[in-house]
Amino acid sequence: MLKTIYILLLLPITILSQEIKLSGTAKDITNRSIESASVMVLDNTSSTLSYTYTDQNGNYNLLFEKPINNAITITISCLGYSKKEVQLDLNSEKNISQSFILEEKLEHLKEVVIASNQKIKIDRDTTTIKVASFGNKTEQTVEDILKKLPGIEVLKDGSIKAHGKYIDKLLIQGKDLFDKNYKLLSKNLDAKLLDAVQIIDGFEDNPILKKMNNSDKTALNLKLKKDKQNVWFGNILIGAGIVSENRWKESLNLGLLKKKIKLFYLADYNNSGDKATDQVSNAVIENSIFGQDRLEKTAHNHYNISSNENNSFSKSQSVFNKALFNSLSFTKKLKPNITLRGVGYFANDNQTQNSFSETIYNIGANPISNTETNLYQSKKTLSAGELELKYFANQDNYITNLLIYKNNPNRINADLIFNTSQIEQASIGKNQTFYNHLNHTYRISDTKILNNYIYFGNDLINQESKITSPFLNQFLNASSDASASQIADNSILYFGIKSKLISQYRKLEHTIALQYENSNEILNNNFIIENNRNTDYENHSKLKQNLFSVENAIRYNFSRKIDFTASLNYTQNHFDTNSMINNVSLFNSKAFLNIKKTSLGNFTFSYSENNNLPEINYLTTNPQLIDYRSFRKGTSYDGLIRNKAFSFFHTLFNDEKRFSISSSFFYLQSKRIVNSESTITNNFNFENYILSKGGDSYNGNFNIVNYFRSIKLATKLETSQNWSSNPTKANSTEYNALKSYNSTYKFSGTTYLKLPINFDFGVNYNYFQSKFNGITTKNETADFFINSNYKISKTWLAEVNSTFYKMNSNNYSFVNAVINYNPMESRFSYRFMLNNLTNEQEFTLVSLDNYTSYTSTINLVPRYLLVTAKYRF
Repeated sequence: MLKTIYILLLLPITILSQEIKLSGTAKDITNRSIESASVMVLDNTSSTLSYTYTDQNGNYNLLFEKPINNAITITISCLGYSKKEVQLDLNSEKNISQSFILEEKLEHLKEVVIASNQKIKIDRDTTTIKVASFGNKTEQTVEDILKKLPGIEVLKDGSIKAHGKYIDKLLIQGKDLFDKNYKLLSKNLDAKLLDAVQIIDGFEDNPILKKMNNSDKTALNLKLKKDKQNVWFGNILIGAGIVSENRWKESLNLGLLKKKIKLFYLADYNNSGDKATDQVSNAVIENSIFGQDRLEKTAHNHYNISSNENNSFSKSQSVFNKALFNSLSFTKKLKPNITLRGVGYFANDNQTQNSFSETIYNIGANPISNTETNLYQSKKTLSAGELELKYFANQDNYITNLLIYKNNPNRINADLIFNTSQIEQASIGKNQTFYNHLNHTYRISDTKILNNYIYFGNDLINQESKITSPFLNQFLNASSDASASQIADNSILYFGIKSKLISQYRKLEHTIALQYENSNEILNNNFIIENNRNTDYENHSKLKQNLFSVENAIRYNFSRKIDFTASLNYTQNHFDTNSMINNVSLFNSKAFLNIKKTSLGNFTFSYSENNNLPEINYLTTNPQLIDYRSFRKGTSYDGLIRNKAFSFFHTLFNDEKRFSISSSFFYLQSKRIVNSESTITNNFNFENYILSKGGDSYNGNFNIVNYFRSIKLATKLETSQNWSSNPTKANSTEYNALKSYNSTYKFSGTTYLKLPINFDFGVNYNYFQSKFNGITTKNETADFFINSNYKISKTWLAEVNSTFYKMNSNNYSFVNAVINYNPMESRFSYRFMLNNLTNEQEFTLVSLDNYTSYTSTINLVPRYLLVTAKYRF
């Protein structure tokens, strides 16, 4: 396969057809420039040869292949103007100028009314969905609305997909205020501000790349109601709990949308389980062959104290947390061609989590079993800011600079009883992060673009952990009440530059990129017991890298619906790890075949070969304590990590009919991996990293969404299937195959009856099986939910949410109720939320991970009533 990609990249392509350049301007009868007018070139069969949009000065430029019969039709159209067409017979000229003067067109009232009532409207690559047609007035945030819209999926962590792809940005009125931290917006902005949501396919934020690039990004744009524009608007919410539990929730939304400035202030303070720090995005790694890159690296935190959270429930049912969140974001036009965007946020979580767990290691004839009673307390704070400057100097130059700073201190205490012995552990950590991204995009010609990317980053973690454990003290020959300390300083400092030349020649697109990067990564930890350093459990590892890489890629567009992409990356890496100097050559290749916008949907086939260096945490020289009962040791460099991957994706979306199909298949063959040799005892786990032959894994997913108009019912059926086989060594001198199988089946439905009552319902089933050393372990779980909303009157609306769980031999039921009161012609609204009416006290879940069976029992939030009042202005 690698040889084939070499040939494709180096194959000379001879194209005999003639290329025509067309340019001109669009103005109205008063000589004013018309922006965003659509210009299309058609042949005599009405097939599109090329298309573009006019810029802010009314200018347009496009390239197309000269048709065989030399006859073309140029059409130009824009909202509010009459459409115009010009027919031309091409001669020997390669450069054609054609300008237009458009007349204003008055829209008939009837047409305006029909458009305003249209639930879903599709215009080229933009799908506009009126939110009022899909909500039931119980939605509180933008996220609540998005969960109900066709073509959009909100994942459990708050990430958003649209038309099967993770969105690149969440815009407001076409402007980006939050960049990758869009969960700050979706989880906090009031749902009642929304008028419509737009799905934008082929999204590209860079105006120069937009003219050439065939982008595969997707974005969402939030359209607010007209009365929320050019004025201050927002709401304030105050809530207090009564009956058995003291609960509260306060929030504030404040916004201003004007032509030159857009501003949002969002705040929330609650103890209902929602975490503030979970709303902030992690580091971003983006490698785009024909677009901009973004590289943010992070240091490794090695000592871990687990909270034993259970993800089977919503956080309001199982997480005991006090959360404070504040965010201020803005975008401001300093000049017509200079925009400044900023966002600052502060998040704080104080969590208390109690749990009981039993862990069984099924590694032989005599399984090893341990119990743990954990009293976990943590205080985590995240204060951060972003500042981005965008400078569109002229039609040929676009410059952006993004600066990011984060400060993330945390403090954790966890006293626990391991089997029957008392263990104390505490950790104080500091994490400071700084990233800077500078991009300059230069249009050399209509067919060539140069993008220069300069990046810099520094991530520093300081962590001091203290452990008092009789087992650890006995192991280290210390006194029984001795306290051990581990002080770790882990950091990465890096900078680099990447220059990318993107060329387009008829149906062929070509990229060549040169990159240089220097990085210095340090992992230090000192281990102290009874005021004495124990160097046997200390590590002072360094990984210095100087790499130079060349990437060559082509994309050939057979038609507007079919394209093939192949890329080859060669990297020469000079690296120094623990005073051992190595020079390594890495070859990584990829190939994609895309079939788009057919009657059967979109198809993508991909293949890649990947070769990478082990990370620094795999290269430590001594054992290191990673939790109160586990030691882990690295290995010396002994070659690259290698794998091959094949994937297939298919999507078909018809938003107007609320129908979609999405399926995927992924196969990974690991030729060489960082594996481990594990020794598990009653009191400790010892793990040594080693490079070995890897295994195989298969992953398949399928889901189908359909709306049955005759019975007003929308349904979703989805399943995922996972198989894996990997060599594993645990309490053995030989590797044995660990085989795992996991399957999930889900079905859900939503009714849209013209009745006072409607329902959401669904069932989930999960099955897991693993086989290791002749021992087969199985686990099954299932749950069923039914939610109903009942319109009591024009001002009263009730919701009842019920979920039933079957976890092995245990059954659980949860019922929550909400009553909404929205007085007519009032700015006030009220909610009465009753949580856990069945007053379930605890929950036990059995889960499997490889050869480990894990049973966890957690406390649940007791029954309470929370009353809120919201004022909108």
